[in-house]
Amino acid sequence: MKYILLLSAFFLQVTNVFCQIPAATLAKIDSLFKPYQSPASPGFAVAIVKDGKLTFSRGYGMANLEYDIPITPSTIFHIASESKQFTAFCIVLLSQKGKLTLEDDIRTYLPYVPDFGKKITIRHLLTHTSGLRDQWQALSVAGWQMDDVITQEQVIKMVSHQKELNFAPGDQMMYCNTGYTLLAEIVKKVSGQSLRQFAEQNIFQPLGMKQTHFHDNYEEIVKNRAYSYQPAENGKYAHSVLSYSTVGATSLFTTVEDEAKWLLNYQTGKVGGKEAIEQMYQTMVLNNGKKLKYALGLNIDTYKGWKRIAHGGGDAGYRTLACRFPEKDLGIILFSNLSIANPYGMAMQVADLFLEDKSAPTSELTSTANFATDTTLYKSYIGSYSSDQGFVGNIYVDSSRLFVKINQTPFLMKPTGKNQFSILDGYITFAFDNPVNGLVPGIRQTIGDQEMYVKRFAPVTLTPQKRAAYIGTYYSDELETTYQVVEENNQLVLRHRKHPDMPLTLTSPNQFSTKQWWLSNLIFTEDAKGKINGFQVNDQRILHLKFKRIK
Repeated sequence: MKYILLLSAFFLQVTNVFCQIPAATLAKIDSLFKPYQSPASPGFAVAIVKDGKLTFSRGYGMANLEYDIPITPSTIFHIASESKQFTAFCIVLLSQKGKLTLEDDIRTYLPYVPDFGKKITIRHLLTHTSGLRDQWQALSVAGWQMDDVITQEQVIKMVSHQKELNFAPGDQMMYCNTGYTLLAEIVKKVSGQSLRQFAEQNIFQPLGMKQTHFHDNYEEIVKNRAYSYQPAENGKYAHSVLSYSTVGATSLFTTVEDEAKWLLNYQTGKVGGKEAIEQMYQTMVLNNGKKLKYALGLNIDTYKGWKRIAHGGGDAGYRTLACRFPEKDLGIILFSNLSIANPYGMAMQVADLFLEDKSAPTSELTSTANFATDTTLYKSYIGSYSSDQGFVGNIYVDSSRLFVKINQTPFLMKPTGKNQFSILDGYITFAFDNPVNGLVPGIRQTIGDQEMYVKRFAPVTLTPQKRAAYIGTYYSDELETTYQVVEENNQLVLRHRKHPDMPLTLTSPNQFSTKQWWLSNLIFTEDAKGKINGFQVNDQRILHLKFKRIK
C-alpha cells in the first residue's frame, strides 16, 4: 500500500506555482488527463505558461512501463517535428550575425544537392516550398523501415540522387523533412559547429534549458527519458522503436519545463531579441502571391478568434504540441509517449479553459442552416473522387448528413459556406464545383496550406487480360530499388524484398492505391502504343517519382 501511495504521488507531479490557476480549473485539467493516470499506461507531460511564468506542470502516466517509472515535468521526451522551430532559430541567429541570408542559394553551402536548374533558397527549406522529396517517405519507398537506424549521411545521399523536383521552388507548399535536415547541415557548414553544439551554445545555455539537446547519436544514453509506445493486443502496449541519428527536422530531446523557457523567449526576446522573433513569424508568400500560414518552423493561424502560433510533432510513439496565444499571454505544452494520443485536441481543450470565444458570428452566407439539410444538392456530390496527388475518397449521404470516407475512415463534412465543407476541425476543406448534368465534376481541396484538384471518377474493374498488362518488374534509378507487380488469387500485388506484400486496389484508370502511407498512390504510365511502361509515385510528399518497367 505504501508503494502504491508513493507511486500515485508521482502520477500527479505538481509544481509550487499553481496558486495562479483557480482550483476549479486545475481540477478540470486533471479530469482531461484522467485516462492516463494509470500505472499501466503511457501518458502525458503538461505545462502551461501564463502571464510570463510557468504556472502549471504535471505528469500523467508512465515514462517506462518495464520499470514502472512515472512521467514527471522533468521527464525528457523526443519532440519530433516540434524540433523544427529550434533549427529555424539557429538559421535566424546566423543571419543576424551576417553569416548567411535566407535568400541564399542552398548549393552555395551544400554543393552535393543536384542542380535542378532552379534556385532553391534557405527560405524555401524553412517554409517547405523547396520541391525536394521528403526524406521519410523516400527512404520508405526505397526499402527502409522507420525503426531502422537512419543517419544524417543516409539522408544526404538520398538527396544527392534526386532526379527532379516535386515542383518549382516557391510554387507550392508541401511538408518536407528533408529541408530541415539540410538546414542542420547549413548550420554546420557556416558555423563550424554541429547543430547540437551551436544550439547548445547559442540557445539552450543562455535560456537555462539544461535538459535539452539535439540527439544526434541514437546509441547515446539519456537519463530520465520517456520511452515510446503503441497499442498492442488485449489492451497492452508495445515498444515503438526509434533509432534516428539525424537532426534538424527532428530529434530534439527536452522537457515541458525547459520548453516553457523557450516559449517565454518568444515574449522576452532574451535570446535573439525582438528582431529574431519577428523573423521567425514571417509567413511565406508563394510565387503566385498566395500567403501561407506557415512561417519559420511555426504555423500561425487563429483559434476562437485568438492568434495561435503552434507546431506539433510525431515520431514512433511520441506525439507533441506546443502552442502560444500571445494576445492572452498563454502557452500550452503537451508531450506524450503514446502513438494514439492526440496532443492537439487535448491542448485545445486546455485552451478552452482560458479562452473565451471571440470569433466572428456566423454570417447568413455561411450559416449551416441554409444548406445542411439540402439533400437535393447533396445528391450531386455523391460519388468517388481521386487526384493525381493521391487523395482518394468516397462521398455519401447518411441520415441527411454528408460524409467522406478516406482510407476506410468516415468523416462528417461540416458545412462552412455554399458548396463548401470541412473536416478535422477545418484542417481539410472541400469546395465543390457547380453541378453539371446533375453531378459535381470535381472538388478544390485544401489540406493545411496545400491545395489540389480532386476529380470524380466512375468505378472501374479489371478483367484478367487488363490485370496481366501491369505484371512486371519496375526499377527506380533515383532510389536504386525494384518493385514487382504479380498476380495472386486474381489480385494484383506489389512486392518489394524488404516490405510486406501490398495488394493493389484500383481507384481510377491506371491509378492504384495500397494501405502503406508512403506508397498509397501509384499512377501507371503507357507508351505510344498503350503498353504499360512504368509507374509514378504521386502521393503526399513525393510527386513524379518514376519507376521504369524493365525486362
